[in-house]
Amino acid sequence: MTQLLQTLINGLLLGGFYAVMVLGFSVFWGVMGVINLAHGEFLMTGAYLAWLLFTSFSIDPFASLLLIMPIMFIVGFIMQKFLLNRLLERPSLATLLATFGISVILANIHKIIYSADPRNVPVSYSGSFELLGLSLPLVKSLIFVVALAIMLGLYLFLQYTRLGKAIRAAAQNKNAAKIVGIDIEQVYAITAGICIALTAAAGAIISPTQAIFPFMGQPFTLKAFTITVLGGLGQIPGALLGGMLLGMAEVMVATYVPGIGTNLGVVISLLVLILVLIFRPQGILTGLKRMPID
Repeated sequence: MTQLLQTLINGLLLGGFYAVMVLGFSVFWGVMGVINLAHGEFLMTGAYLAWLLFTSFSIDPFASLLLIMPIMFIVGFIMQKFLLNRLLERPSLATLLATFGISVILANIHKIIYSADPRNVPVSYSGSFELLGLSLPLVKSLIFVVALAIMLGLYLFLQYTRLGKAIRAAAQNKNAAKIVGIDIEQVYAITAGICIALTAAAGAIISPTQAIFPFMGQPFTLKAFTITVLGGLGQIPGALLGGMLLGMAEVMVATYVPGIGTNLGVVISLLVLILVLIFRPQGILTGLKRMPID
């Protein structure tokens, strides 16, 4: 029983990270109808920035969010304003190819700069603490708390701010939003900046627990796609639920299937994706379509 509870806790902690990891991907797709194939590479960029700030200036990865998120917001804003906005009226293959090209460029730039050697962020608080007889890794628990805080902040921003309502209006009906005076291209650029900032933040907070290397991004893109389909496109509660379910599935398989360990996370993601597409293609909470962010 204790092992089962420990496994559930580990799955929930992993799921919390997956939930914040998928936010940028889900909102990007839900608002603009663009599947960002460079999602994992932006996460990788955030992890490298956290490593760089830690090794150069001894800035804690969680504190580094205050620097990384504004920087990556600017990157996302520029990418959307000067590249993707020009492609939105073209067939969706154009944006797919553009984001795929960005992913290849980012991965190889980081390989040139940092080489392919894995990096890590060896924080001093990498131990665990006991709670009700269960062992909770301190770093993963912090990741979980920060992930929930980021998700709550995004939810409140989208629900109660003027800009958040404009983003939701653009997601609901682009033409109607234009009629009431919303600058769609500007809203899209700001949305992309927010999404890239959130994605880089996910990379930064996981840097103490994950080996950082130039080609780490693709599995995260696949998992983001799986969670988005599982939880429903553009849904913040769906992202949390989908992340939890995928995290639980990975940890359960790693714990109870002998000889597998954690090496088949991508395979599990693919299996979950296939099963959802067969039995529940509209997602758990909502359909696979562009929609307001709830």
